[in-house]
Amino acid sequence: MMILRIARNEDLNTLIAWIKDQAACKLWAGPLVRFPLTLQSLKKDIEFSEENTFVMVNDVGELLGLGQLLEKENHRIHMARVIVSPLQRAKGFGELLCRLLIDEGIKRSAKVYFSLNVYSDNTTALKLYRKLGFKPQPAPSDFPPDKDVIYMVFKPDLTEKPT
Repeated sequence: MMILRIARNEDLNTLIAWIKDQAACKLWAGPLVRFPLTLQSLKKDIEFSEENTFVMVNDVGELLGLGQLLEKENHRIHMARVIVSPLQRAKGFGELLCRLLIDEGIKRSAKVYFSLNVYSDNTTALKLYRKLGFKPQPAPSDFPPDKDVIYMVFKPDLTEKPT
């Protein structure tokens, strides 16, 4: 059984070990997160808080993934920095992590919708986000211009019980 819980410092230290180089850091977090990662710089760069950063763990407490839910205007929740342990990729954990994050976001607001950014060459993530119902949209005016990033939106059907 997988659970979503609030991230702790030791979780971030594990995550730091997952990010091996600048390219992996940019793919996961975008250009604003400094590499090499340190606990202090990471917490600052991702605006870490107990309200916005979550981890997925299995029943023995093994960290399988991390993601953030950043509350924005008009009931929008931006899913950011979604990552699965390198040892656990291609096993369906990315989809499960995203579904758990979406469920957590729905608990926060009855009229919620979700957004995210993904690099256009991150085909695995694009395939997953499309499967979950995210669709490319014109970026909001405050979106940092980057021709390689796709802005995507998902509006869950709240008439159905969340998965």
